[in-house]
Amino acid sequence: MPKATIPAGGTDKWIDLGMNLALILACAVALTPNLADADIWGHVRYGLDMMTDGLPLTTTYSYTANGHPWVNHENLSEVTLALVATFLGSRGLLIMKCLLGLGVISLIIHNARRQHARLLSISAVALLVSVNITYHWSVRPQVFSYSLFAALLALVTWCFTGWQGQWRLPYFRRWARASEDVTHPDALTRINYLWFSPLIMLVWANTHGAFVAGFCIFASLLGCRCLELLTTWGRQSWSVVGKILGIVMISALVTLINPYGVGLHQWLLQSLGNPRPEIVEWHAPDLFNVLTIPLLLMTTLWVIGLVGSRRPLDFSHLFVMTVTLWQAYTHQRHIPFFAIAFGFWMIPHVDCLFRRLFMNASQRELETNTSPVFRVAVAAGFLLVFSLITFRLVDRLGVLQVKRNEFPVSAFQYMAGRDLRGNLVVTYNWAQYAIAAFGQEESGEPRMRVGFDGRFRTCYPQRIVDMHFDFIMGEGGPERRWRGNDSHAFDPALILEYECPDLVLISRNQEPSVHTMQQHADQWTLLYQDALAQLWGRSKKYDDPQLATYLPETERRITEQKQIGYQAWPAFPCFGNRSSQLVRAETGSNER
Repeated sequence: MPKATIPAGGTDKWIDLGMNLALILACAVALTPNLADADIWGHVRYGLDMMTDGLPLTTTYSYTANGHPWVNHENLSEVTLALVATFLGSRGLLIMKCLLGLGVISLIIHNARRQHARLLSISAVALLVSVNITYHWSVRPQVFSYSLFAALLALVTWCFTGWQGQWRLPYFRRWARASEDVTHPDALTRINYLWFSPLIMLVWANTHGAFVAGFCIFASLLGCRCLELLTTWGRQSWSVVGKILGIVMISALVTLINPYGVGLHQWLLQSLGNPRPEIVEWHAPDLFNVLTIPLLLMTTLWVIGLVGSRRPLDFSHLFVMTVTLWQAYTHQRHIPFFAIAFGFWMIPHVDCLFRRLFMNASQRELETNTSPVFRVAVAAGFLLVFSLITFRLVDRLGVLQVKRNEFPVSAFQYMAGRDLRGNLVVTYNWAQYAIAAFGQEESGEPRMRVGFDGRFRTCYPQRIVDMHFDFIMGEGGPERRWRGNDSHAFDPALILEYECPDLVLISRNQEPSVHTMQQHADQWTLLYQDALAQLWGRSKKYDDPQLATYLPETERRITEQKQIGYQAWPAFPCFGNRSSQLVRAETGSNER
């Protein structure tokens, strides 16, 4: 852990250790949001299926895309999540996520220690990084991407230790400070360790599709270093530049070692080339939203740190951070890339800025306050802080919450209690929950199949995507919708007839779907309603007393009951004596 650089005769070491422990605990709290992600059920289910039946090549659990190719870019992460959930339950998933986050922060802290940064600077940046990635640090494959990105950045940063500020291009010469570190044998020896980067890229390519972004950043950074070598050494650098470019090329080639080969890359290029305005994560951050404040603070500190720091600027780092900042303000899901890069490369500049502003005054104050009374006061303060933070951390690691006002826990229980079956139209935020809850029976046959889910274009053709969003979002505009060129004309009711679904489960917060169902009340019957959800059944199936599927009025439940509290993940409905096949985790009586 980093040590405060207080001169001899200053405050005791236990104060320094206490500050370090407080920092780790505070970061851990920020990295342990314990709300269930909408896709976690699906990731665990698909991982279990993969371990049981092998890799599926076509869409599963769907009645609209049966037989359509499925390019799953999250195989390794889903198997990992399935194993952790099976053997350790939801608490294990939370602990795993927290440890991955602390691993990222630890790499940042270790890098800062090597650069002799002070504890105040390290703490400020580490906490700011933690807060910036909090919203994105849920139990999902993305956490593996961000962790692997941090590992890759740590490796490259260590391999080029001492190269900071060495650019000698004519335009930048006035900014640079000459140094012999670049020509030191140790600096060249470290470059050999870049051969670990293809291994990281191999794992990443089988874990999550964000390896494309990671490789682009990696290649850009090494490309800048090669340009730096060429401008510094000229022809003498050709062998080193060739080695670096070879590593970049091999890092790209190893990503072809995946179940789909080059097909994965072709799909990613095609998919990423089309906008996704229907998915909030692909929106630009709302600058007037309170959740954007940490990003604005980090951006401000980045600018002030660069301007106010007296340390030489590293233009390789500056180029990469500018690109990642641009992407962070373009798509919310890229914010962690900028935040992690900020943590690795900006601490020295922030430290220099803090030294200039007030660090010396803080040191003098600590040196003159080492009386017994001061020590007791500090100890009492640490005890209070540790107690509060630890209590909060233990609470967050205790249960993965499925909020009743966000997920249809009660509606699913109604469906399970009446043994409803068939093809289900369900909003994509709830679809993977439905897949896990109703997708399999002990016979192996699905109780229900969904029309569309959060796997999005990985296993659904664009016409099905458009059909679903026509229903739940309406026509919208370019800022809310993107439609394929060969898709059908806008028709919000088309999904109600395509492949003849039996049930429709919608969120009452998505008004276009509610309006569409009300317009077709002659063909659909409202079976269940609470303050969050509505469940509609096809009238000819549930209104005909001659059919076994008939549901009398006494069995229907139409209320305005508010959904309050949460249930512990996986929050499956009770099917009598049927036990959950998804995980060995908490169910049943965890309602709060």
